[in-house]
Formats: sequence, structure tokens, C-alpha cells
Amino acid sequence: MAKLQPSSYVLCLAFSVAVNLYLIFNLYGHGAGGQWELSWSRRAAEEAEHVAAVPCSGHGRAYLDGLVLDDGKQPGCECNSCFGGSNCSQFLTDCESNADGDI
Repeated sequence: MAKLQPSSYVLCLAFSVAVNLYLIFNLYGHGAGGQWELSWSRRAAEEAEHVAAVPCSGHGRAYLDGLVLDDGKQPGCECNSCFGGSNCSQFLTDCESNADGDI
């Protein structure tokens, strides 16, 4: 087996640096005006803000679900116990609640 010459190491290092720079540029990309931006994080933040704006009357939460958002529909609320309805504003009268928090 032949030994690698020092010039081969330099060539491998240069190739490795070039590939890494290429991957970094493709991962982050260039935004408008030459600014760096993470397009996937911007989209995720916009989707999270959209879901956070869903009104659940303080008695439930809306969760980000890509299948629901792709249809153009607003994500539904998942209501806390003792509440129901499309926006969790209806109190369920047959519900037992424990105000003390004891189990």
C-alpha cells in the first residue's frame, strides 16, 4: 500500500472545505439584500403565531398540526376537562371537577 504524499492531504483538506462551504450556503441560503436567513425557522415561527392566535376562550389550546393547516382550515381547539364546543366556551354541566387538586 502506497503512502499518501503531503500534497494529497492538502488536496483532501481543500476538497473538504469546499464541500462544507457548499453545504452551508445551501442550508442557510441568501435572503433579500444578501442577508442570511433560515427559511424553515421563519416559516415555523409564522405557523406557530397563526396557531397561537386561535381563540380557545382560555379553556383549551390549539396545537400545530400540519395536516390541518395544509387544508387552509384553522386548527381546532383541544378543550380542557369540563369544557367543550368549537372554541371551548361551553361549560359541561355533568362534569365533576376537583377544585382542591387532590387525587
